[in-house]
Amino acid sequence: MTLVWMFPGQSSRYPGMIEKLAGLDGANRATLEQASELLGRDLGAHYHVDNDQAYGRNRDVQIAVFLANHMFLTLLEQAGLEAQASLGLSLGEWNHLVHIGALDFPQALLAVEQRGEAYDAGPAGAMASVFPIGLDELREVCDRVKDVGVLEVVNLNSPRQQVLSGETAALDRALEILEEDFYCEAVVIERQVPMHCSTFAPVGHQFRDYLSGLTFAEPKRPYRPNRLGRIEAQPDFVELLSTHVHMPVLWQQSIDSVLETWPDATLVEVGPKRVLYNLLDRKWHKGVDKHHTDVSDEAEAHLAKLIETLRGDG
Repeated sequence: MTLVWMFPGQSSRYPGMIEKLAGLDGANRATLEQASELLGRDLGAHYHVDNDQAYGRNRDVQIAVFLANHMFLTLLEQAGLEAQASLGLSLGEWNHLVHIGALDFPQALLAVEQRGEAYDAGPAGAMASVFPIGLDELREVCDRVKDVGVLEVVNLNSPRQQVLSGETAALDRALEILEEDFYCEAVVIERQVPMHCSTFAPVGHQFRDYLSGLTFAEPKRPYRPNRLGRIEAQPDFVELLSTHVHMPVLWQQSIDSVLETWPDATLVEVGPKRVLYNLLDRKWHKGVDKHHTDVSDEAEAHLAKLIETLRGDG
C-alpha cells in the first residue's frame, strides 16, 4: 500500500474547526501556540467559534485552513503513519511543501500569511464551483460572457466538477446561463477574490518578491505542483508558486498522475471537510481506496478508526 496525503484548499473551512482540533490533542494545542507566537496574535481567540469575523479576511481563511491541515497531519504522524507522497489543492500545496520537506512549518506559515495579505489587497472578483459539466462546455460559457467581463475555468478538479473565477458580473451572468441551459449545480465559493484567474496576476507578481527571499530545501519526497499536475524533479519554487496564484490548478491531472505512478495508492484527505474525497466519485477512479480525516461529530472516534484502518490493525 502506498499512502498519499491530499491537502485541501481554503474552501474547506467551517466555524470552530481550529478550536475542535486544538481540543483533540496536546500537540495541536502546541502548534496553535507556536503559530500565535510566530504571527504575534492570539489565534485561539481569533478562531473561537463565537467570533463571526474569524474568516472576515482572506488572510485569516488561509491561515486557518493551513493550520487545520497541519493539525490533522500531526495526529496521523503521531500515530506512526508516514505517507510516501502527498499533494495539495491550491492553498493545500503549502502543506504539501511542508510534508515533502521543502519548507518547515514556521516558514510556510509566515508565507501563507503574506500570501493572504497579498490576496486581500488584490483585485476583487468571485468564484463558483460547477457540477456536473465538462471542461469544454464550461469554457464555452466563459466565452459567452466575455462582453460582461473576464471569467475563466481555473480549477480543473475532476471530469465533471470545475471552478470558475473572474469578475463578479461575468460570473453572475454565467451562473444564469448554467442554470437555464445546462441545469448545473453551481455554488459560489468566494465573493471577494478571483483566485487562479489572470486578473489576479498583479498578486502573483507581488508575492513573487516575498518568495524570492525564502530558502527552499531539496524535497525528501516528490513535489507535484498544481501548475504542472505532475512530479517536478528540479522545481523552480519561486516561479511555480508565484504563477500558481493566477493560473489554473490542474487537480484532475495531478490525481491521474498519482494513480498512474502508484496504482495501489491509498488516498487520504488530510484536512477539514471532505471536498477532495468527494471528488473521487464513481465516474472517476471508481474503486480507489480513499479516506478522509474530518467528520462533524465524534471526531476523535473517527480518527482512531481511520488510524487503525491505515495501520492495518485489527
